[in-house]
Amino acid sequence: MSTQPPIVPPINTSPPPTPPAKTPIPAWAWIFAVACGIIPVLTLGGAIPAGIGLGGAGACIGVARNASMPLVTRVATCIAITVACWGGVILLLGGLAMLTRK
Repeated sequence: MSTQPPIVPPINTSPPPTPPAKTPIPAWAWIFAVACGIIPVLTLGGAIPAGIGLGGAGACIGVARNASMPLVTRVATCIAITVACWGGVILLLGGLAMLTRK
């Protein structure tokens, strides 16, 4: 009875590939990022306003860095994200005001 040694796959000794460099954030994108990011400050904190504001800021930065989209589309998308974030906060605060009204 002959026993064969276990088959061992070859070890890859080459270094992992380096990820591509990230596209820099355009200067105009900071306007939208700050407009969304200021929401938790103006609403005096809270998890929901922080999520809306920081999520919107991150989304604007992500869209602004997407070089595969035309510039006009990126700017329009950032405007839409900012308006949606502020609209959501206004609806949230309005709903809270209605609930606490006596």
